[in-house]
Amino acid sequence: MENLQQATDNFIEAMSSPLSSNEEVNSLLQGCFKHLSEAKTDDVNFFMKRVFALSGLPNIDRASLATTICGYLVEKGFPSDAILPNMINLYDNLLNKSRIFYEMLYAEIRSIDELDENREAKINKIFSNLVGDKEVISTETYNAIVSLDKFYACAISLFSISKDNLAAAKKRLGEKVAFVGAYNQGCYWVDRLFTVLFDEPIVVIDIDKKIGFKGKMSGVVDNYQLQQLLMGLPLLNDGKTSIPEEDLEVINGEGEQKTERSIECKWNMYNLELCEQTNWQRIVNNTENPSQPVDFRNTWIWGEGTPSDISIHDGYRVVLLGTSSYSRSSTVQRTFKNLKASIEIEKELSSKEIDNWLE
Repeated sequence: MENLQQATDNFIEAMSSPLSSNEEVNSLLQGCFKHLSEAKTDDVNFFMKRVFALSGLPNIDRASLATTICGYLVEKGFPSDAILPNMINLYDNLLNKSRIFYEMLYAEIRSIDELDENREAKINKIFSNLVGDKEVISTETYNAIVSLDKFYACAISLFSISKDNLAAAKKRLGEKVAFVGAYNQGCYWVDRLFTVLFDEPIVVIDIDKKIGFKGKMSGVVDNYQLQQLLMGLPLLNDGKTSIPEEDLEVINGEGEQKTERSIECKWNMYNLELCEQTNWQRIVNNTENPSQPVDFRNTWIWGEGTPSDISIHDGYRVVLLGTSSYSRSSTVQRTFKNLKASIEIEKELSSKEIDNWLE
């Protein structure tokens, strides 16, 4: 009877052969999966290392498939330790090799006026012309640019599975990913992941009800998700939640990743700078003119933004909640499948403490 090692040998041989069909590769992969379900941790790690080594294949699609398989296994609960350093090294190498292209791209983009209505189209044309110029861009550089997109799914799977993985990847890759993220889809999403905060001190105050708390937030990708998590806290929602349990499980990472459902947003969210505005108090408990908060939109915490955009005061990111100025909703989903998100209440604020924050 075939064992995991034999199945792996056959799979790797097929992956490495330019004569093997995709159907043959897939069939042999299914044989490996059958053995993995009963394999010991050491054997699984050995399998993942061997498969990940195929990321160096000259056939980029096959190389990408190898990393995708590893990412899939990690998402299914298999350990990431065996290949995490290799994934970080691989992406770092691709970023280094592609950097010359992005430096040249930025140099040309600087000549386009920021207010030019055709700016995006011009940038796309510059990108297309430059990446296709074989006299300027070497094959190695071109392959690195393509591979950043091809391999990012595995990077997301490995980096998002735990805060330790994310921290290790961000330390090595953060600045390089940010440099190219605006013009590379794969790096855009990795850079987005790197903005996520863990154990971040937070103060939340409902300025209408004069209730609030100090606590910590972790794993929150965007401010839509932040609001949805706050809607799940009984302290802020009259002792219950303002979001169905099945939706909350999607938002916090316990349930499915995406749905077709939407949630009506409950609050306007503000930075603490709201309290520096003239007559800001007129929006408190203002039911007669609910559009007034628009006057203070320069202090809004936008749903499309990230928690890292929220201003810090005395070591805390401070979120003020007020009556919504208009009806808006957000989709019940989370950006990264395996990233768990939470808000932990450490201390309910007293009336005096709330007044001190708002003065």
